[in-house]
Amino acid sequence: MSRWFLLKDILLTGTGLFLVLSQALVPTPSDVLLATGLALTIPAVAGHARNLLSGTAGPSSPPSSPSGQSDSGSSSPGGDDDE
Repeated sequence: MSRWFLLKDILLTGTGLFLVLSQALVPTPSDVLLATGLALTIPAVAGHARNLLSGTAGPSSPPSSPSGQSDSGSSSPGGDDDE
């Protein structure tokens, strides 16, 4: 099933980009073809943005845990000095 989503993503986005670029290169672009090209690219862009935004929350939390470990590691020698 993931093959279908990948194929659909490539075909829709590729067709949309082709329409937008072909209209960008002509002296009198068609508004309908530009809108169609943008409409074909928007679902893929939204899906990729959703994946990127959900992925950025994960990596930001692990770097804070190593910092917390080094802080707790520095408090351990301080605890040894108190004894």
